[in-house]
Amino acid sequence: MAKVKPFKALRPSREKVSQVSASSYDSASRAESYLELETNPYSYLHIVKPYLHFKDEKKNPAKHFPIGLEYLKNFKQNGWLIKDEKNSYYIYRVIKGSDAYTGIIAAASVDDYLNNNILKHESTLTEKQNELADHISWFKGLGNPVLLTYPDSAKIENLIEHYIENHIPEYNFISTDQLKHNLWVVNHDEDVDLIQTEFENIPKLYIADGHHRSAGSAAYCQMERDANKNFTGKELFNFFPVCLIPFSKLHIFEYHRLVKDKIVNEVSFMQKINHYFDVIPSGNLPVQPLKSKQFGLYFNQTAYLLKLKKEFSSTLNSTLEKLDVSIVETFILKNIFNINDSKTDKRISFMDGTKGIGHLQETIDNKDFDLAITLYQTSIEEVKQVAEENLIMPPKSTWIEPKLRTGLIIYETE
Repeated sequence: MAKVKPFKALRPSREKVSQVSASSYDSASRAESYLELETNPYSYLHIVKPYLHFKDEKKNPAKHFPIGLEYLKNFKQNGWLIKDEKNSYYIYRVIKGSDAYTGIIAAASVDDYLNNNILKHESTLTEKQNELADHISWFKGLGNPVLLTYPDSAKIENLIEHYIENHIPEYNFISTDQLKHNLWVVNHDEDVDLIQTEFENIPKLYIADGHHRSAGSAAYCQMERDANKNFTGKELFNFFPVCLIPFSKLHIFEYHRLVKDKIVNEVSFMQKINHYFDVIPSGNLPVQPLKSKQFGLYFNQTAYLLKLKKEFSSTLNSTLEKLDVSIVETFILKNIFNINDSKTDKRISFMDGTKGIGHLQETIDNKDFDLAITLYQTSIEEVKQVAEENLIMPPKSTWIEPKLRTGLIIYETE
């Protein structure tokens, strides 16, 4: 049973919401962020990424964060950011093409995260976790909710549909990436009670996206608890912002691997691939695998479809070993390239499936990397099973949408 509670959000005024809120904190490129800062004086990035005003400098909290805090003060004084007066849940919908992703933004408990009522499937880097904790400590808030998922609930879904069909949204705008965004404020007592009760009846929640934000929130909470020995557990720092979207409403994309290593051009490379895989020549366009346990190779304008040989497939027993991303990790990255840690090895990079297979081909043909390994997407069932067994997937196993906007709903910790 997980605690999911309403809170008083700091959020943009209706008139400024499309300019204040920005692309996802994690997914926007540095070039996109630079352009945002240069062209949009209302962007929340001025608050959370003030170091980008200094293009040749590394992030320096002591120097840069006071600048972000000054922007935050000005945004509040100018009425571009306004604090809600009543504890609320927030129904958020983003529409991409003909796909709509709808969820509930709320505050989740750090204790539920620590006690595995909120389950993880990825490991986190201590340095990045501590960096985020430091960020929250400076700004006393977090403006990019963690994406959680849960088993579908008819009562929650019915409530969401009721609001969508019968209430004018608080926000209704199109962002520069041509996505449509809506938000409804839910603060009627009976609706708040229904949401809170329904989530209390759900045994486990699962992190879909935002493992570092979760870990950073937990680290910040521990800092505050250490400084406040008489804490009750009800203080705002004991919670962090989340957006809850049910299993059936998420979309998981594949995550391809890009490798830069001269052995790709050696004769022995394909001999090693043939040792582990049945290899099917597939022309001069990258293969997009259409089912699990199929893989593609693309290099030197040549493509191959791969299937792990039965004698190796039969050795895979655990949930983790059977994942497509684990097969690539073991039989190609480790056994052939000697890449033992794909989180840190500079020879490997990753490209999510939303970029398109043509962009992947261009990246290889331009010699930015020597080889692309294409995969089929990880399923939500695999994510659930890994989380429930307290296992950790290889890095970049999933690209999950939607990506939530930064600065749309801000959770303040005091």
